[in-house]
Amino acid sequence: MILYSSDWTQVIFTFAGTVWPNIRAKWIFFTIYAIIAYLVAVQQQANFGSEGRTVLFGTMSFLLIFRANAAYARYWLGRCTLSDYISEVREFMLLSIIYVRGGLESSTFLFHGGPGLAPASTFRRDKFDDKASDFRIDIVRLCVALAVSFKLHTSLALEGYCFGSISKEAKWSLDWDRLRLLELLTDEEFEVVNICIGLDDEIPTTAEDLRKQISRQFRKAGNLTGPPQNWPEEFEVNYAQLVRVPTALVYILREVLFRNMNDPFNGQPWGIKDRFVGALAGILGGILESFETANMVCTTPVPLPYANLCKTLLMFFLLSLPFYVDFDLGWFANTVIPSMITLALLGVDSIATELENPFGDDINDLDTLEQVHILECEAMELLRQSGDERSLQLFGWQHVPAWVSDRSCRKLKRQLVMKELALHEVMPLQEDDIPKGVAWLMDRREDVRTQNAEAAGTL
Repeated sequence: MILYSSDWTQVIFTFAGTVWPNIRAKWIFFTIYAIIAYLVAVQQQANFGSEGRTVLFGTMSFLLIFRANAAYARYWLGRCTLSDYISEVREFMLLSIIYVRGGLESSTFLFHGGPGLAPASTFRRDKFDDKASDFRIDIVRLCVALAVSFKLHTSLALEGYCFGSISKEAKWSLDWDRLRLLELLTDEEFEVVNICIGLDDEIPTTAEDLRKQISRQFRKAGNLTGPPQNWPEEFEVNYAQLVRVPTALVYILREVLFRNMNDPFNGQPWGIKDRFVGALAGILGGILESFETANMVCTTPVPLPYANLCKTLLMFFLLSLPFYVDFDLGWFANTVIPSMITLALLGVDSIATELENPFGDDINDLDTLEQVHILECEAMELLRQSGDERSLQLFGWQHVPAWVSDRSCRKLKRQLVMKELALHEVMPLQEDDIPKGVAWLMDRREDVRTQNAEAAGTL
């Protein structure tokens, strides 16, 4: 997605991301076509016809504008769906971290004081705190993986799952998303997810084999710019795949949730009380509903009869330009005006085609990378607010190569990984510093502690 200012000069003289790359060849052809028709009419001193401005032009304009409006509505539906999906993942992660009780340290910190409590070293950490910490780790890494899987699926849903093949550029981007999942999921979880992707030419059968292959493929990723030259132009995708990657991850999340539920017999006192589990399961259902909406936007094209009619009438109108020539009106009316009309009609048709699928890695597609990164930063902040320093130490930030960060309008520089799963030969880890302005609740915690200490001194 391109960010731009309201400056006319910047907008008008922009080429990348506009309609020009898609229509310039057709526009130049029909402009020359109109000029030749005018010159021939002047030479012969006779018009090709006397059609004038018939109802065809108005009908064409109406159909194309109606299609563009429908495509714009699909674009905003995709944008709202992406926001809903990330918001629901964030809500599930936040409530899960809060609801898990833990042991003496965690439960006292969360339920009897929170940010206003004395430093955590006052309390003795027990095995229940470790179990709660393991749960938070699973929730965070699986939620981030769920966000990554949304980008992975929407990037290849149309080409791969509808037409059965993806380009080598899409395969290159897909492999980077799989690398991200390798750095967040266990081997068993990744093997399940990788089968759901459905690549036909996949040779490695285990997560360890694929880890080695991707490590070689992206070795020193900062020096790479794109797929190797010896790759084929297309990669086959299995039509028969039925389980989508986010669905498989939601199943794993449900399993983690119910495995850490505090049942009525108090068999797992560190876990989430059973009365909270239903609400969390409902949020997971909302995540799947948002995903289905995004999948519908990706894989449901404009009905063929409508697209066929628009393009047929557009082609007929542009080819009939000589019959609109009236050489008595001069060169401007017979060359410049038809050229601008051609630009308008081809441009509106190109815009509609561009907006119909707002997901993927194209220059005007929605910036999913930014949304994933925001979720990663929020996940680390939630762990800080829960007082779980042990969990924080297991996550780290990995540098992002320029060819990945350039796909985001924010120029992202890092991504979240599990330190023990990180592929250091691909990109190095960086120090886990807290960006300025992120840990705003940390300052609030210190203020509350100071206030509580002053209040205790006056009693």
